[in-house]
Amino acid sequence: MKEVLSKIILICADILSLLISITITLLIRNLFQAYFTQPLPHEIGMYPLFLLLSSTMIIIFILFRMYHDRMDFWQEAQLIFKGLVLTCLIVLSLLAMTHTVQEYSRFMIIISFLGTLVIIPLQKSILKRFLFRIGLWKKEAIVIGQDHFFSKHVFTNPYLGYVLSRRNQAKTLFIASSYTQEGIEQLMRKALVHKQEVIFVPIIKNYDFTRAHIIQLSNARSNLIIVENNLLNRTNRAFKVVLDYMLSLMLLPCIFPLLLIIAYLIKKEESHSPVFFQQKRLGKNAKEFTCYKFRSMRENSENILKDYLIKHPEEEEHYKLYHKYKNDPRLTKIGNFLRKSSLDELPQILNVIKGDMSLIGPRPYMLDERPKIGNNTDMILVVKPGITGLWQVSGRNDVNFKSRIEMDIWYVRNWSFGLDIQILFKTILVVLGQKGSY
Repeated sequence: MKEVLSKIILICADILSLLISITITLLIRNLFQAYFTQPLPHEIGMYPLFLLLSSTMIIIFILFRMYHDRMDFWQEAQLIFKGLVLTCLIVLSLLAMTHTVQEYSRFMIIISFLGTLVIIPLQKSILKRFLFRIGLWKKEAIVIGQDHFFSKHVFTNPYLGYVLSRRNQAKTLFIASSYTQEGIEQLMRKALVHKQEVIFVPIIKNYDFTRAHIIQLSNARSNLIIVENNLLNRTNRAFKVVLDYMLSLMLLPCIFPLLLIIAYLIKKEESHSPVFFQQKRLGKNAKEFTCYKFRSMRENSENILKDYLIKHPEEEEHYKLYHKYKNDPRLTKIGNFLRKSSLDELPQILNVIKGDMSLIGPRPYMLDERPKIGNNTDMILVVKPGITGLWQVSGRNDVNFKSRIEMDIWYVRNWSFGLDIQILFKTILVVLGQKGSY
C-alpha cells in the first residue's frame, strides 16, 4: 500500500512540476508580450496543451520505469532529461502533423520544457527525502552475507529508500559480493520463487554496467555484455575537445573580473611576490606541461615547512596518505581562502585553451608522483588532465592518494557526457560549500 501511494504522489508531483513550469512561462511571456508577434494563447486553449504534455511525459516516464525502479539521483536525472527531450519532440511532432502547431506558442513549449528540466529533479530530491522521513518511501531489505558496501552506500541513501529489515522476510534481497557464482545462483533461485527482488554487486568491479550493451543469445540461454571505453572513441574525444574550447572561451570573459580581483588581493598581501604559481605536471601521454595556479604560498615556503614539520611530525604521516598537509603553514591568508574555495585553480582555464588540459578529467599529477601511480599510469595518462574531476567532488583532500587514483581510473573507463555534466554540477556545489578542502 505504501509503495502504491508513494508512486501516486510522485506522479502527481511531476504533473504539478510541469504545471508550475508552464505557469512561470506564461508569466514571462506576459511580461515580454510586446516582443512577440503571436498573441498570448487564451487560458482555455492551454488546457489541451497541458493535457498533451503531461500525459506524454508521464507515459514516457512509466516506459522508462521511473515509478517502478529505484535509482540514484544522478541516474534518474539523466533519465528525466531523456524523457523530457522525447516528450518535447513528440508533442511538437504531433502538433505539426495535426496542423495545430500555429495555435500554440513553440516558445512556451520549449521554455516550459527547460523549466521542467530544472524543477522535476529538484522536486524529486526534496519529495523522496520527505517521503522517506515519514515512512512512505522506505522499502525493507535483507542482506545475505557480510558486505559493508550496502551499509555505506545503499542504506544511507534516502533517495533510494532501502532500509535494513529487522525481520527475516522482505521483498528485496541483497546478496554480498563475497558469494561465489554458484552461491548467488542458489540464493536467486530461492528468492525468485518467493517473488523477492534480488540485488547484488557485480563480481567484476570498477566498471559502469548501466552503459553496457547486452546481447541476448536465445539458443544458448545466456547473455553477452559489451563494455567499451567511450573516452577513447575518436568522435567523443573530438566533441569533448570542441566543448572544452567553446566553454572556456565563453567562461573567460565572465571570470576575468574575478581573476583581476584575486590578483589584486594576492599583490596586496605580498606585493613583492608573483601572482601566478607555475609547476610542471604530467599531461596526456605523460607529456610534461606547465600548470598555472594562483600563488597561495609565502616566500621562503620550504624553510617555513621544515620548521613546522620538526614541531608537527604527524603532518608527515598525513602527507604520505593524502599527499596534502592538513594545516599547511606556507599558505597566505588569501591563499588559504583560495585553496578552500578552489579558486586558486581558475588560471588553469588558460591550460585548457592552450590544449594541455580539459575542463573535466583526471587529476594533473606532479612529476614525482608518477612512480606512485604504479601500473595505472598508462590508463590515467591516456587522456588530458582536468581542472575538476571525480576526486575533487568526492571529498577532495579527505580522499587518500590511492582512492584518487581509483577514481581517475573509474572516470577514464566509464566516461560519458552525462558523467561530465554530473561532475560539473557537483563541482559548483563543492566550491560553494567549500567541502573537502583545506
